[in-house]
Amino acid sequence: MADYDLYRLSRYSKPDFKLEERKNTNPDPARRAFIAPNLSARPVFVGPDAAIEIQGDAVRGYINGDPSAAGGQLAQLIDRYRERIVGAASTYIDNSALKIVIAGTWHHIDFSSAPRFEGCLTHIVANDGSVTTKLYDERVFEWDETPYRAGHGFITSTFGELADFAEDLHEIADYKVCQARGRYIGTSGLPAVGGMIWVTDDDTQTPVLYSAATCTSEVEFEADYEEEEYLAGQPIIGDGTLATAVASKLNDLETELGWFRGQDVDRSSHRPRKLKLREAPEAIEAIGYWVQVRSGEDEPRSEFRLFGGVSEWKHEVLEKTADADADEYLGNLYASDWIYDPTHQEPDREVRLLALGPLPALSSQPL
Repeated sequence: MADYDLYRLSRYSKPDFKLEERKNTNPDPARRAFIAPNLSARPVFVGPDAAIEIQGDAVRGYINGDPSAAGGQLAQLIDRYRERIVGAASTYIDNSALKIVIAGTWHHIDFSSAPRFEGCLTHIVANDGSVTTKLYDERVFEWDETPYRAGHGFITSTFGELADFAEDLHEIADYKVCQARGRYIGTSGLPAVGGMIWVTDDDTQTPVLYSAATCTSEVEFEADYEEEEYLAGQPIIGDGTLATAVASKLNDLETELGWFRGQDVDRSSHRPRKLKLREAPEAIEAIGYWVQVRSGEDEPRSEFRLFGGVSEWKHEVLEKTADADADEYLGNLYASDWIYDPTHQEPDREVRLLALGPLPALSSQPL
């Protein structure tokens, strides 16, 4: 059996892995040696460890190494896709494999999108207990059909035993994920990438190591737009799920003092007539804001974003709404004017910001 936990992606590393140093064969000593990359890092969607085990016709789910809740979110997803899951594993089972374990993450960062399982590794367990691991490419779910949704990753070169350079790979992965934390985000503002899976940069693409990220590394930028992109994101909160982020931010409202224009305030009762969006996180009892978009005569589209990153509308002024207008403002106490924000596809696009109202619905079912 493998030395790592088959059901926990975060604990994956290939036992006894070693890379030989590549020699420079350039006959001209005056020319700089080129060392070809031998490792590739691929982004992994953020979320707690999740796994699906297939043994014959039996399919079981796991969260953080433990069986998932009966009737819970993962169990319901397995029920919906059971036939496709069993079908994807059938080739291995027919070739005398004892069972298949697909290891990945449980990914959910948006109120408007359903939670989903994101596969990363496929473990093929033989009858004698030996394990062969490869990158997950079974295309079980419809979202699997769109590769590189979390970016293309990067390549590097190193040599020696994995134990000697694993920490370096962890640091590199965290830096790269942090650098792009504002590029790959959900509509909620939460980061979409939670780490990197390292594989050999060759035809075998052998999985080597998983590196978790926090999005807290100090990064440097060559251009202002890169820094603006970075600031739009925020660090990973807990296990990276929407439910954890919401709970954490609600707790912060109760434990952190309010602040508004140089003075301490009580968030629960402080209701200034006007405030800028960038002032709202510290001034009022809100963990985020609604973004409404309208174009022409279409009904406005509404999405909720959590405070944490730097909004592109940080200087926009929100004003208290009249009680009679509660339905128009989705029950929020503060609203901005409509902001002209055209795009090539929607030349008459306008945006409005709302704050301090009901949160979108969020499932309380266990995983």
